[in-house]
Amino acid sequence: MCGALALFAGSVTACDGVFDVEDPQAFGDEDLNNPIILKNVADGAEGLLQQAYDDFVTVTALLGDEIESTSTWIDWEDISEGRLRGDWATAGSFSGPQDQLLRARFAAQSAAERITNVLGAEANTSPLLAQMKWVDGFADVVIGMGYCEGPLTAGGPRQPNTEFFKQGVTKLTEALTLANSIADPVAKANWINTITASRARANLFAGNYAAALTDALAVPAGFVKNAVYVEAAAVQQSNTGNQFHQNRNRSGGLRRMYHNRVLGTFDAAAYKVGYLADWFDPTKADPRMAVNRKAGELGVNNRFAYFGIQKYANRGAPQPMLTSREMNLIAAEVYFRQGDYANEAAKLNIDRVANGLAPIPVPTSAAEAQNALLNERMAVLFVEGHRALDLHRFGLVDDVLGPGRNTLLPLSRTEILANESIPEGEAACPSIS
Repeated sequence: MCGALALFAGSVTACDGVFDVEDPQAFGDEDLNNPIILKNVADGAEGLLQQAYDDFVTVTALLGDEIESTSTWIDWEDISEGRLRGDWATAGSFSGPQDQLLRARFAAQSAAERITNVLGAEANTSPLLAQMKWVDGFADVVIGMGYCEGPLTAGGPRQPNTEFFKQGVTKLTEALTLANSIADPVAKANWINTITASRARANLFAGNYAAALTDALAVPAGFVKNAVYVEAAAVQQSNTGNQFHQNRNRSGGLRRMYHNRVLGTFDAAAYKVGYLADWFDPTKADPRMAVNRKAGELGVNNRFAYFGIQKYANRGAPQPMLTSREMNLIAAEVYFRQGDYANEAAKLNIDRVANGLAPIPVPTSAAEAQNALLNERMAVLFVEGHRALDLHRFGLVDDVLGPGRNTLLPLSRTEILANESIPEGEAACPSIS
């Protein structure tokens, strides 16, 4: 361990006494400027992003058609039933994830400044600076995916979610330039793939379709970037694993509209796994959408039949943030928008065939092609934070979930109260289905 630390530090010639603090009470801001400790500073900022991402997935899954509240919490019920409106009077569960994402963004910006000040010119070839620039840019993309508005800068005024995607593209482009200059080849490849995949998503949502396709095709097959959790302290556990599976709280389960699509045999003696039927061939189980159930079991609200999400069977289950599976979907969407249904189907069939499902034929109309795209996006990205935005951006919230629902989450109540540039009562969103 000492050797590894010395190698990282570069100019540090010995590890003896590196972490010694003469007066622990006096450990302050300057102590974080130690080149060795900078790695912990950067990882801490990314850790804030990872924890926020899991909570973001929770609230957006409740907002869309994948998950409904089976809890006794009124704020979960508000999200699940689409009751939220702009300048909502309470913080609710929807505010926390946006607050966390804004905090992660600020932590990354602060860490990037520290890394630059401490390492000087070497910062531009260090993976630490690329990492922080990625956290900064990716946080913007995630905020735009879930929230209808927010501040683009600390203390800034309300801006619509579309501006977050544009800002994310700019920040991630800067991050990619840094990643290409990283000296270590392993770290270089890792951050190039992570940032390119992030920018592919940002470009897609910003409407930069040609750029999104270029980025998506550049990410290698098998790429995965997970948020990582453990069954330890509460701050290290996943919220999806804690709330969306009967091993824990049974607070959110598969929405009732899909219960009759579950293939499987359940009994009251033990939990068993079932699967949503494949949208293309409803006689076949889709292994990408697994649920867990005991016959007769209800959610903790004692009202709705409970189907847990098997993907999050424990609180240490990783949360996919970016994958090559998503990149295939991004490429497929661009081909769809270009009217190239043959290439769209080819991209969609990669994951279908890998999961033992029949490939779909080439769509013959725009409606058929859109249906295939959105059904595959739901299956591949099942409860990974994408579905609510997909329904919103394709104008399908009313058709799928009904009228009178907020289509995105409103600005965090906490941000309204803390940010002097955001007067209360001026919300222009979310739109209502």
